[in-house]
Amino acid sequence: MRIFRVLLITLFMLFATGSVIAKDFNVPENVKIQQEINQTGFNLLNSSNYHKRITFYLVPQNKVKTKINKRTNRIYVYKGTLTYIEDPNELAALLSLDIAKLMDYKAGFFRQFSISFSPRKYEIKADKKAVDLMAKAGYNPVALINLMNKTAEEPNWFEHNIMHHKGKERATYIYQYIYEKYPVYIANNTYLKEYEYQNFLRVTPKARKKVRFIQQERIKIQDSEK
Repeated sequence: MRIFRVLLITLFMLFATGSVIAKDFNVPENVKIQQEINQTGFNLLNSSNYHKRITFYLVPQNKVKTKINKRTNRIYVYKGTLTYIEDPNELAALLSLDIAKLMDYKAGFFRQFSISFSPRKYEIKADKKAVDLMAKAGYNPVALINLMNKTAEEPNWFEHNIMHHKGKERATYIYQYIYEKYPVYIANNTYLKEYEYQNFLRVTPKARKKVRFIQQERIKIQDSEK
């Protein structure tokens, strides 16, 4: 009798849990999102002719984060992060940042050792690698700046982790790298009028002041030609 009661309780719990999962996970929608993540991720990997296997997994939780598992070569994308993604380029930007980090981690023990002692150096290195991944796969790397401006932390000086750059600093390094290596994306900037990009131009250091003025004049010229 006791065994029968335990079985009934177990079945009830499984049924209730299954109902909650089916409701919260929204399976058809998540399948579509997972497919888009896979397609974008494998496009980034194939375009760079990367030979090691990396997989991508959608976590149907409303947390705003991604996570790398170095042991299984898997990148986890939490569903809450996708609320910041507005186009395929920004999805590629999100994935390329973690792909670049994982590539560095999988380069060998000594590389991992170096990363642990020089995280700031390898943080910028991974950001630049993400630009290369996007450009090779046909995505607009300027989307990295938009994504960084929307999601990267900007702590006060007393809260700042000296092992990492502020979001503004990372976005500035990304801009400089695109400007030097892929200037066509800056010259024909499709994100020029986006709120996030305009905000980036306003909060970057004084060294970007001339660039901001030039791009604002370009907007005026575009508007006058309509």
